[in-house]
Amino acid sequence: ARRRDELQRRADALDLLATKLEARRQALTRRLQAPLQKHLDHYASLLFPAGRLEVGESLRPEVLARPGHRGEERGAFETLSFGAREQLGLVCRLAYADLLREAGRPTLVILDDALVHTDAERLERMKRIVFDAAQRHQLLVFSCHPAQWRDLGVPVRRLDTAG
Repeated sequence: ARRRDELQRRADALDLLATKLEARRQALTRRLQAPLQKHLDHYASLLFPAGRLEVGESLRPEVLARPGHRGEERGAFETLSFGAREQLGLVCRLAYADLLREAGRPTLVILDDALVHTDAERLERMKRIVFDAAQRHQLLVFSCHPAQWRDLGVPVRRLDTAG
């Protein structure tokens, strides 16, 4: 009986420790998520008016919530179209760049043929996002389709491969 009681006390202590560690982990995750979520909300609302991209505990995008015909529509990131995932992936990169800038770190974002799976309407919204981010970061946009990027307010420069 004494051994059982001792093992029970140890088990209770370990349960208490696990509970406290889990609570601390969740608090830390929320503390890390909050600034990232603020920047994601900014960019996501430019892409999907009244939309919100929610990040999970791993700080990766998990759910896109946006108004629909029958109220709020929620879709898991993995179930979105390839183009939507590509656009939201860029939004995430820009949100992380904002966090780095806030931390005093230099930011350079390189987009290499980004948004090739984006329809014309959504491309206009994404260009607005890119222009918005370019006010805070250095962005280099490489594209085989320079005509799509001519309206960003900077001259298009051709990079020749011949030496």
